[in-house]
Amino acid sequence: MYLKRVFLLLMLANLFSCHQEINKSKDVLKFNISQGLSSLDPAFAKDLSTTWMVGNVYDCLFTLDENTELKPQLATHYEVNNDATLYTIYMQKGVFFHKNACFASKDSIRMATAYDAVYSLERLLNPETASPGSWILNGKVDSVQPFKILDSFTFQIRLQKPFAQFIYILTMPYTSILPHEAVSFYGSTFRKNPVGTGPYKMKAWEEGTALFLEKNPNYFQIDSQGVRLPYISHVKVTFNEQKKMEFLMLKKGELHFLKDVDGSVVHDVFDEQANLLPALQKDFYVQKKTYLNTEYLAIIHHNPKSPLHNKNVRKAINLAINRQEIVASLKNNLVNIANKGFVAKGMPNYDTAFQGFEYNPAKAKELLAQAGYSASNKPKIQLHINNAFVDLAEFVIYQLQQVGFEVDLKMHPAETMMQLAIEGKIDFFRRSWTADYPDAESNFACFYSQNGAPPNYTRFKNATYDALYESILKETSAEKRIPIYKKMEQILLEEAPIVPIFYDQSIRVIHKKVKNLGQNSINHLDLRKVRIEK
Repeated sequence: MYLKRVFLLLMLANLFSCHQEINKSKDVLKFNISQGLSSLDPAFAKDLSTTWMVGNVYDCLFTLDENTELKPQLATHYEVNNDATLYTIYMQKGVFFHKNACFASKDSIRMATAYDAVYSLERLLNPETASPGSWILNGKVDSVQPFKILDSFTFQIRLQKPFAQFIYILTMPYTSILPHEAVSFYGSTFRKNPVGTGPYKMKAWEEGTALFLEKNPNYFQIDSQGVRLPYISHVKVTFNEQKKMEFLMLKKGELHFLKDVDGSVVHDVFDEQANLLPALQKDFYVQKKTYLNTEYLAIIHHNPKSPLHNKNVRKAINLAINRQEIVASLKNNLVNIANKGFVAKGMPNYDTAFQGFEYNPAKAKELLAQAGYSASNKPKIQLHINNAFVDLAEFVIYQLQQVGFEVDLKMHPAETMMQLAIEGKIDFFRRSWTADYPDAESNFACFYSQNGAPPNYTRFKNATYDALYESILKETSAEKRIPIYKKMEQILLEEAPIVPIFYDQSIRVIHKKVKNLGQNSINHLDLRKVRIEK
């Protein structure tokens, strides 16, 4: 007990010291993540807050730039054989992990090599790691010898069969490169003791309160003028769950930007034409970008006793939702209605002429009648939602009630909600899906029956769909994949395992002092070139 008290006091003293040091510095970027942060282990980078932080502490072999184009990061380049089953990866030389006690002493560093890349990928696959991201490699890499080291900076990845989008997998934060020494040294606490090669390294983290990052002085990237990145010396991230308080902190100068604009404050920030209010224009500007994220309601329809088992009921739900009203009332027209299916607006190499469900309450009532329901025999369903989406739930429930549904609302904390969805213990619930890379295959993976949850939260299973999905993995021509994608969307439209609500935009409200806040259509946060004007 005494040792625990001493440890707690030391931790609090360190946190207080960080607050003092950073508060004195003007060279610190400050922002808030209301969703909190559960881990800094790349193998558990399953949500936006984790990917943001992991992406600035670690590096992957490849990355997606501001135009969402593939660029080398820890790799220099790659080669692929004729049948697209063998990738040879060539790595940068002279890239070092952060100074850390896991390397003999606290001031020790070590060069990152191909051995670290193979270790990181093998760890992601290892069932003992229990990574929610293992699916990105499972069933894709060879089951006997997936990786082969050729020399200290060259290794190979062998696939079971061709996968046209495979190289994009190596941009995902799950595949960040880390040293085995750190995992062994920190054990179960590795999640809060990250050791990467990225532009920032961790200084302190008081879970639920604040995270402090400091500049990696040995970062390998330089700008066009030969200046070593990153520019900013410190980053402070707070975890205040109250969105109205977050907005107040921005106005008071305690934060440099909002990573998104919540429905509870949207009318305090934008007018009905989605323009920044005049009172904010002096000190702030808005950064908008297409965000390949689809907000939707997931439906598990395998229980024959549930109304959701009936296809007409699922279609009626889709037809009953007035997406335009939701977008206008809750999002102030800052996002786009999801009337094109599951793939978000702005996806490259995709048929945007495809039409999904439109608002048609009369047709919804007709389908419920065909399913055997009436005013005296309403279909009873439960909508599960996490506590941050009550406004959306109320809109959806009201609209469903208007066409003849009886809906019970069940609210859960965010982490509980996620776990229930993963375990398949709920059958009608809100989810969102962000494409991992700019190809629609990343979306359609959500309904491939061989995938568990994530990404297949609906447990969707359709033999025709599976065959089409497997065909796009082998098709290297983006143009030839387009009509196949359309057929897959049509199957989803017919079977209705989801209710797309809206396609997102990444919207950041940023103080005018802040320049070069990196952003792309995957909504990555790139802090390497951020500057704060004095």
